[in-house]
Amino acid sequence: MISSQPRSTFWLIVRHEARIMFRDGTLPLVAAVLALMVGCGLFVGLAQASLRDRMLVDVVKHERETQTENRQTLNSVLAGKEALVPFSNPANPAALAGTLAGRHATLPNAALAALSVGQSDLMPNYYRITYLSKVQFMYDTEIENPWNLLSGHFDLSFVIVFVLPLLVIALAYNLLSAEREQGTLRMLCSQPISVVTILGGKVFVRLLAVLAVTIPLPLAVLLLIRPEARGAEQVMLMLSWSMLVGSYALFWFVLAALVNAAGRSSSANALIMAAIWTVLVLILPVALNLVVNVVSPAPSRTELASRTRVVTADALLEYENLYSADYRYASDPESLQVKDGHIEVPARMRAFFLAKQRVDEQVEPLLTRFDQQLLQQQKLVDVLGFLSPAILVNEALNAIAGTDSRRFVAFKTQTEVFHNSWREHFAPRIKDNLATTADDLEALPRWHWIELPASDVNWRVGSRILLFLILVAGFGTVALARSARGPVI
Repeated sequence: MISSQPRSTFWLIVRHEARIMFRDGTLPLVAAVLALMVGCGLFVGLAQASLRDRMLVDVVKHERETQTENRQTLNSVLAGKEALVPFSNPANPAALAGTLAGRHATLPNAALAALSVGQSDLMPNYYRITYLSKVQFMYDTEIENPWNLLSGHFDLSFVIVFVLPLLVIALAYNLLSAEREQGTLRMLCSQPISVVTILGGKVFVRLLAVLAVTIPLPLAVLLLIRPEARGAEQVMLMLSWSMLVGSYALFWFVLAALVNAAGRSSSANALIMAAIWTVLVLILPVALNLVVNVVSPAPSRTELASRTRVVTADALLEYENLYSADYRYASDPESLQVKDGHIEVPARMRAFFLAKQRVDEQVEPLLTRFDQQLLQQQKLVDVLGFLSPAILVNEALNAIAGTDSRRFVAFKTQTEVFHNSWREHFAPRIKDNLATTADDLEALPRWHWIELPASDVNWRVGSRILLFLILVAGFGTVALARSARGPVI
């Protein structure tokens, strides 16, 4: 049976260390700073998530209003009460496929989106689907302030990845060196207390104080103000998020313990830890990004734009006869009327529809190569990211929040499928001059977002947690071994 003496000594050190740190104001100060930063980061995340929610609500509302207006106008046209120009006539399938009834492909926020802004400020969360070329509506998205995109948002994931290690360093750079410099370590070791027990107690107090602020605060706020975060699947993701943050913080505490075990002065320990933070959090991610760009260069948007212009010009020449056709409806308004379920689609509108199809056919190989290059870059990041703790935890935080690149790639892929189905739905109607009926409006293709399986997110997050725990076990073993035989004076 294991003696209870080591355990009681450990808890004695924990209570003593906590009392000292509270009295000198270290723990309250660090806790207050950390709480302030966590609160600010969470506020930014909630604001961004709310902004995207309102944006999608406005998009859906506008789409419903447009559908209602199209239905009323179509009924009036079919009843012979109203005749419109072709571009405003919902009975004309070419007009309906374009500006009149274009659907919106929307990407809803994940339940935990407030935990990390991730890629959501770079990637669109909705597309307006018409018969236009994919290049026109998927690669011309307007983005926000370029400075925000360059510097990134100060969100909760930024606090965890960048700020949390700095606070850990501030708390742990002198775990043993301060006792050694004050001459108290020799006195403590003259008692039946090992250096390992002292080190473990000090780390435990600091780790508990950090996690007590970092983890409960954002999760409590999310559960309180975002009902969608209360489901069983989201609770499991919150648990994964807590384990990820805890393992990341523990990783930095173990590094600090390893540095302290070398027996250097407190100032030397602080410099070493600052250097480690600079390399692991700042330099290494930038270096890995350069490696990725060299191994798999970023796709050229200039090439895409140039190729699109050439293909568009070729399509204009191919359908030149249709484009140059006169607008017969100007002199013959009767041509706009629906007759026996048919309506005359103006030649220019037919040419516009066919030209956009031809542009996509010609540009598709380039778009495919474009996507493959981006996918190759992501695969390299996944592999090389294991060399950087900052990249590891940031990718996992984005995956939990649903703001990672994989989710946006899935959204883009599903949007392309929906875009193809939208044009395929209208192609025979435009070709055969079939007029739109009231039933046709109800039968238009509808957008349905298919969420990524939770198992994929759980695997990616779990693998990173496991890696951190392995690193903690390895570095911790070395730190404890060196502490046990290290100098006490």
